[in-house]
Amino acid sequence: MNEEEVKKNRTMEFLKEFRNRLGLFGTKEGREKKYEESKKDFLGFPLPEFGVSEYLDLPNLLEKRNKILEEQKEKVEEEKLKDLGDATGDTKTLRTLATEALIRDVENRLQNRRDLNFMRQSLPLVDTFAETAVQRALMADRSSPTKISQQVLRAKTGEAALMQAIANQASAGAQIGSLGTGRRYGR
Repeated sequence: MNEEEVKKNRTMEFLKEFRNRLGLFGTKEGREKKYEESKKDFLGFPLPEFGVSEYLDLPNLLEKRNKILEEQKEKVEEEKLKDLGDATGDTKTLRTLATEALIRDVENRLQNRRDLNFMRQSLPLVDTFAETAVQRALMADRSSPTKISQQVLRAKTGEAALMQAIANQASAGAQIGSLGTGRRYGR
């Protein structure tokens, strides 16, 4: 067979396979084969399996992409295992753990001293500020026009109440005096 006959036979085989795999017009076996075979992935999109990709000898990029994804997953898993360290035992000994505990204790004590010194220095200032704020509020309260007018009103109200009491007392005295000394005419 020469080259032209091989190409012709190949083309005829392709056309026959293509016809068998067509949806409504193909044979049942051909349609099943169309869905059973793995799809070729060309430029990221799966091609329908009518035998075109096999005829054109297109590369199956899906397989390559799957291999790359598997390799990436393996690398990620290896990195996770490296981050976790050895599963057989911890690298820290009791001596290093005790040393770290002592260092933390010393650091905590130093921080507590710093906090106490800060409080000792800042509390008198806060106390002085609070005292001057109270004095300012009292001075403003004493000399405010509202307070002065309230005090004048209270004084005048008290004076008016005292005058009313004196008037009531005088009226009551006059009534008492006229009770027993009244003259009777015509008897």
